[in-house]
Amino acid sequence: MLKAFKLFWKNYFNFRGVSKRAEYWWMALINAVIYAVFILGFGGIGIITAAASGKTFEGFGIGALIGFILAVIYSIAAIIPGISLVFRRYRDAGVTPWWLLATAVLPALIQVSDFYDKYAWLRTVVFIIGVINFIILVLPSKNND
Repeated sequence: MLKAFKLFWKNYFNFRGVSKRAEYWWMALINAVIYAVFILGFGGIGIITAAASGKTFEGFGIGALIGFILAVIYSIAAIIPGISLVFRRYRDAGVTPWWLLATAVLPALIQVSDFYDKYAWLRTVVFIIGVINFIILVLPSKNND
């Protein structure tokens, strides 16, 4: 687990090579825990602070705001290594990383369009593309080295 975390940051701009399933999914778990600590942990501190001070809205807002700001800072720092990790994971699964355009960029463009909320079939297309992306990420290594 710590090895995956170190590799995640060490390979910040490494878009070559491969990343095994374990490396990808350990980082997915680690990132989920980090975000939970930032948001839920600081939100919990905010609730305790609010209860202690008797100022419900103001006390909660400060704790939640700190957690949110830390989560945003971490998210910005993790964008590029996250993309490079997915690039390497696709390559390890035997899928060209150019498929990321179809499985990540295309759904993002659809979701920000005005048509996404108007047409249910577009939401279905985005969901199906997400399932395809998930399947690619769980594929075994092409070369069982």
